[in-house]
Amino acid sequence: MTDNFIKLPQFRGFYMKNVVPKIIVIISAIVLWFLIVSGQKYVGVIDVPLKIYEPRDNKTLAEDLPETVKLRVEGNGRNLYFQRWSKKSQLILDVGAISGSQSISLKEYFSERENQVRLMDDMQFLEIVYPDSIRIEIDEKINKTVPIEVHSDISLKPGFILVDKHKEYALEISGPEKLLRDIHKLATKDYQRDNVDIAFSEELEIINPFPKLMQLSQDVLEVEFEVEMIGERSIMNIPITVKNQPDDLEIQFLPKTVSLRITGGNSQIQSLTEDDFTVYFDYLTQWFPNRNYYPVKVKTPETVLDVIDSSPKQVEVIVLKKQIPELRVN
Repeated sequence: MTDNFIKLPQFRGFYMKNVVPKIIVIISAIVLWFLIVSGQKYVGVIDVPLKIYEPRDNKTLAEDLPETVKLRVEGNGRNLYFQRWSKKSQLILDVGAISGSQSISLKEYFSERENQVRLMDDMQFLEIVYPDSIRIEIDEKINKTVPIEVHSDISLKPGFILVDKHKEYALEISGPEKLLRDIHKLATKDYQRDNVDIAFSEELEIINPFPKLMQLSQDVLEVEFEVEMIGERSIMNIPITVKNQPDDLEIQFLPKTVSLRITGGNSQIQSLTEDDFTVYFDYLTQWFPNRNYYPVKVKTPETVLDVIDSSPKQVEVIVLKKQIPELRVN
């Protein structure tokens, strides 16, 4: 056991003196080889981003163009390898003189305008490889305001309600006229949250169906989710009205008013009055001969969750024939 403790430091010293220097030599040789090889000149094909220059404010592309173009270049190995991460490399295509549709030979265009070929230092442009040509379509650029649908799935704790669910949102979009005339609304990405018992806000990403051609005035929408406890309230003395009343009949009610017990979000139902409710008797669908008592129908505001009671539950409906004045003949 004692011999093992003595031999371990000896082995470690042997490793440090003999193995580590060899590893350093091998790594140095690899680095030196890479520097020599990568410094030599090569010809290769690379992908370069295609950037569109449109100087006119009222014009824009109407069709997608390729994001990148393959071109043949000459340069040292290091630049050929690292150019894929370079933000300097790009091809600039000026479409300011184009109206309507036009096909352009990229080979001819960039061979005549090498100043619009931006590459890393010490890299030389040779030729366009693919695509050889592209078709460009220019359209009028317009602005338009469209509504946004909020796609959300909010699960509430018992006793809570999501109020103001129908709040409207909108934003401005810009792009080619032929594209925007068929866009009537946008939507947010789906959002889900469970067991909510408090009001909160969330930034939801807006889906851009044509990100290359259409610009949004904002990329995210801040949505307020108004969550409240469910409360109860009584609305007293709502007058009863008649729908579809014949001209020759007079309809009376006993009593003339109804009181309702409603539920909803606390803050919203507190501001309601009897004028926000419609209590009515529909003569066309409800009236039966020799029947006197009827339940009334109720139309409530959207903020009301439910009508849990009405008082009275039925009212007496009295139908009378209108008196027609007699004509006097002199």
